[in-house]
Amino acid sequence: MLVMPRQTVAGEGGGRMHWHRSRTGLAVLAALAALAALAALALAGRLLDLAATPSPPAAPSGAPPPSATIPAPLVTSPTTPPPTFPRALARPLRLPSPPPDGSCPATPPTRGRHIWGSDQHAVALGDGPVYPVLLTKPDGGPDRTSSMYWIAPTPLGSVAIVRGHRLGRPHDPVRFQDQDHHLTAVQVLDPAAAGQADNGGSWWPTFLLRVGVGCYGLQIDGARFSKVIVTDFRA
Repeated sequence: MLVMPRQTVAGEGGGRMHWHRSRTGLAVLAALAALAALAALALAGRLLDLAATPSPPAAPSGAPPPSATIPAPLVTSPTTPPPTFPRALARPLRLPSPPPDGSCPATPPTRGRHIWGSDQHAVALGDGPVYPVLLTKPDGGPDRTSSMYWIAPTPLGSVAIVRGHRLGRPHDPVRFQDQDHHLTAVQVLDPAAAGQADNGGSWWPTFLLRVGVGCYGLQIDGARFSKVIVTDFRA
């Protein structure tokens, strides 16, 4: 154990007083010095830990950045393309003008030829080679709210088309609706898509003829013919 050298100081009356530091005091000083050293080492270690530990990421502020990927869009099934027809069939319409007296020059029913089964509630119009067949109301007039058919008793050999409008009003066209509720201003009669009758003829349906109340003309154009049918939908 370290022993401090004895020191001599002058006392009162010229005498000398001898003293030395106590061993207890030295022990306290040594303990305090050790604690100070340990504290310094701990502080230094803490500073080193703080320097080595990465800072936590800052909390995001506001909306997150947009994602680099997006969900793929849904792909819808393509619709059936409309049927096509030769451009040469789109001849100018030659529908008659309405008479001055307000009457409708309706085409009479087909006579002398069996066109549409034995249904007494249907009527065929014109003289062919394509006949529109319309269902009739109780009074015998054509029913514009029912389905209709186009009948070709003999093969057409090529595509035909049907167009029309209200007489005297070209901006009021006839529209043809199929069973999927698609509307078109041209009814295409394609032999490749026709139904076959027992007698060898062909037929095409129109789910609904979209017309208003009035007198309407229909023009049927094929490669070697052009026919006009007028129907009275006023009643």
